[in-house]
Amino acid sequence: MTEAQHPTAWRGIFPSLATPFTDTGDLDLAGQRAITRFALDGGAHGLICFGLAGEVFRITPQERIELLRAIAQETNGAVPVLAGVGTEATHTSVRLAKAAADAGADGVVIPPPLTAPASRPALVRYFQEIAAATDLPVMIQDAPEYLSVEVGPEVVQELLESIPNLAAVKLEVGACGLASWSSVFDGRVTLFCGSGGLYLLDCLEEGAGGVAPGVDLVDRLVDVYELWSAENVEEARARMRALLPMLTFQMQTIDHYNATAKYVLCKRGVLTVADLRAPDVPLDAVGRRILDRYMDELGV
Repeated sequence: MTEAQHPTAWRGIFPSLATPFTDTGDLDLAGQRAITRFALDGGAHGLICFGLAGEVFRITPQERIELLRAIAQETNGAVPVLAGVGTEATHTSVRLAKAAADAGADGVVIPPPLTAPASRPALVRYFQEIAAATDLPVMIQDAPEYLSVEVGPEVVQELLESIPNLAAVKLEVGACGLASWSSVFDGRVTLFCGSGGLYLLDCLEEGAGGVAPGVDLVDRLVDVYELWSAENVEEARARMRALLPMLTFQMQTIDHYNATAKYVLCKRGVLTVADLRAPDVPLDAVGRRILDRYMDELGV
């Protein structure tokens, strides 16, 4: 692991990569490489694979490994690659965590299972067993509004005592929620915000080490982050204000976001097929028209 890949250097914009498919629903490995290049060319500071923005519930464990190899090869060590290894079975997640390092990951992301254990001790064991399966740094994901399961700071505090490779927590919260986590952990883990990047600046100012948006506007969000980091706050806020209408439209539901992101990636010349893997609700003509207007306004 290079110095830039070490978890202490996990800062900045880590887009959650879309997973592309062909028009017959097969994996599009060339498209996955194209998305990876697009993120790198856009200045991404790291990459997250197989999250909610990557249609994780529509891809098999073996497909994750196949995709991860392509992503890691395309990245070639330029930035850290974090692979989602959460599943509904501890056994399967352990196997994915073990395979992630061999496939080229620099860290793993573990969300709670949708079929959550009934007790806190069982949930703690779930995270412990998966983390123990690898020496890679671990990011815990807490996204109760999307997964209907809350991890919470108390569980993460317990995990910090038993998981030496626990490096970060990814939260789907705004600045107020982030601030409460930040006050509890006081730098002991790196806190990332998600939510499509909607709360990027507010979360950074309340202690987030990074933000994990989608990939389709990664270059614009990196611009905002870099301006903020250079203390050019007013320009950062102006750039963020320009992005907010489009981000707000996209972030209605996860599937709506995924459909809009793939449409934008096609319009930006990254992908040729915008389809989600079935079953899905395709983006309709109204949605496409709205996105076209926002993209024209942004000049993308």
